[in-house]
Formats: sequence, C-alpha cells, structure tokens
Amino acid sequence: MEVKETAACGISQREFAVEFDADEFNEMYKLLKYANDGSGEYDDDFLEDLQSQMSYIIGPTLDEDPPDDIAEEKMEWEDTGITFNLNFNDEMARKLRQILAATEEPREGFDPELLENIMNGMRETDPTVDGSGY
Repeated sequence: MEVKETAACGISQREFAVEFDADEFNEMYKLLKYANDGSGEYDDDFLEDLQSQMSYIIGPTLDEDPPDDIAEEKMEWEDTGITFNLNFNDEMARKLRQILAATEEPREGFDPELLENIMNGMRETDPTVDGSGY
C-alpha cells in the first residue's frame, strides 16, 4: 500500500491516491466493514500504516474537520490492472480519516453515505471482494 499525492498545481484542491495490491484491497474492505457495522476483524498494523502514510503525505490539514459544504467531492476507485487505487481530494481525505477513526467506535463519527459509496465502489471495481481474502 502506498499513499501519494497525484495533483497539486493549478487546481483548487490537492489530490491523492492510495494504491492497494489485491490482498491490501481485501484488507481495506474488511477495515471499512468493521467501521460500518463492527463485524469481522481487520489488521491493526494495516490501519496504522495507512493512517501514518496519510498523515505524512497529506500533512496537518488531515486533522482538521471537513468543511460542512464540500466544493467538490472526489472519492473514486480505479483498477489499473496492477493495483486498485482510491483517488480522493484534500477535503475528502478528512472524511476518510473520520471513517478510519470509526474503528474505535463503529458506526459513529463519519458520513455513512460516503462509507457505503466507497464500499459499493470496491464491489463494482472487484466483485469478488468480500473481506474474507482470496
């Protein structure tokens, strides 16, 4: 897994991507499922690595609350044939941080519609993803 900045110059918001291999993609699904309903298990090290990389790459704005009115909501999955990429902008990164923090208190403190959209996007990108592994 790798978090990277994909665009910053000449746009209104910075853009990022998290690249996952097939196993990491499945691990991300398990993590999101746990945040959503508290079911199943996820790898603590995976979550810690993801949060650490996001903090390092995105910086201190990640810890700010997302604005009430987001100008452009960008959060989408892409299958490159080699990796599964979650592409998002700066404001949506803060919402993703809230979802990841929900592993402490599942179902609390995040936008449930966004989480459902992320999980639906994962199932559309790879219909075999279910959190059980390959």
